[in-house]
Amino acid sequence: MLDTFAPVSEMPLTIMTSRLVIEGTISTRVRRLVDLVNEAAAVHLIVHDAMFMDLTSGSVLYRAAYAQLWLDDMLLLHTREPVESGAQRTPKQPTPATLMVAPFVVEGTIHLPFENELRMALDAYSDRFVAVTDARYWLNAEPDSPISADLVVVNHHRAHVAIAPDVEWSGASGPPPVDAEQNPW
Repeated sequence: MLDTFAPVSEMPLTIMTSRLVIEGTISTRVRRLVDLVNEAAAVHLIVHDAMFMDLTSGSVLYRAAYAQLWLDDMLLLHTREPVESGAQRTPKQPTPATLMVAPFVVEGTIHLPFENELRMALDAYSDRFVAVTDARYWLNAEPDSPISADLVVVNHHRAHVAIAPDVEWSGASGPPPVDAEQNPW
């Protein structure tokens, strides 16, 4: 893969599990967070300068020079700094959505494949993690204090994806011309 020739860069992350907030940094050659977590062979991330905090109190539980974190346990994650985005591999239709991944709610835009019907597009989406752009998320108990991020990556196997009834679907007519400068991720 061409990523093997890319320079190693540091990507500071915030990772949410059902009980922990983990902040740390990964060293990677992959530019897009969604590509990193959706890589078929990936089962964990190695994070350095990790800080483990209690989800509800925010108190620091442990600090580690390095930590191995299992992708299956992650509910959602995002970078703590803007990251240069790459071009989408296949054109997709931006669709407003709400994802319920207990104990979090995530709102934003997901990017679904072009299909004749919205139902078919949802069924066709099979990646392990869902990219949510222009996102905000909060704990179920705290909807008045959302956290905003350009991109939140949500564990698809742990999330319920809901699309509002008034969302318009343009069908399989294909994408509009893509301008690389406007690509959200």
